[in-house]
Amino acid sequence: MKKLLLTLFAIIAFAYDIKEFVTCKKVVDLTPQQITDTFTTKDKKVYAYVYFTNIRENRLIDFVWEKNVNGVWKMYADVQLPIYAGQRWRTYSTINIQPCFVGKWRVSIVDNDQIIDSKEFNITDENTTK
Repeated sequence: MKKLLLTLFAIIAFAYDIKEFVTCKKVVDLTPQQITDTFTTKDKKVYAYVYFTNIRENRLIDFVWEKNVNGVWKMYADVQLPIYAGQRWRTYSTINIQPCFVGKWRVSIVDNDQIIDSKEFNITDENTTK
């Protein structure tokens, strides 16, 4: 019963389903490439890719990028993007990797101030990972 109520809440609260949410090294033709949760300072970008299905209404969703600093998550960026009603919508957000970005990160999909899903990833110094 509890699982049924949670499922009904999710259907009512969110006007879409998430088929795929990953971090990767690039996106080509709206398809994630080199899916990973480990990046180095040699990599140019981190991509957060999401594939929505069964979108029942046009919405704005946020990609919230955060870095863990001494055990506290600090927001780096909040990127708001649209998704449109229909069977599917694929989109992504990126951050450009800088040498000072070494550490633990996460990116979250946020809808109306509610975290829908999060992915954690690490950025390491290319000189220490050889």
